[in-house]
Amino acid sequence: MRRALSLGVLSVCLAAAAAAASAAEIHGTISESGKPVAKGVAVKLACGDVTAAATTDEFGAYSLKTPTTPTGECNLSVSYKGSTPSLKVVVYERPSRYDLEIREESGKVTLARK
Repeated sequence: MRRALSLGVLSVCLAAAAAAASAAEIHGTISESGKPVAKGVAVKLACGDVTAAATTDEFGAYSLKTPTTPTGECNLSVSYKGSTPSLKVVVYERPSRYDLEIREESGKVTLARK
């Protein structure tokens, strides 16, 4: 009975570890003119069929987690003041940090990595 219980607990732990390992995480901050964007700015990661969405906190920080680790390039976009600038990013199995700067030049809003 003890051995069966131990094997059951081990199986649950291994399944949880495998599930956590298959997820991807991107986090960072978003600023404009050197200052954090306001709380509630929408951030979206799109990697084929895999998507994740979040909003910034009062410090301009965001954190996106996907249910699975996508492969290849992904699109990270920000909805800001009526525009949706985006940036190509690469998602890894380990957490990745992308600190971003929103820039407005000649009426065009762009997103760049700091």
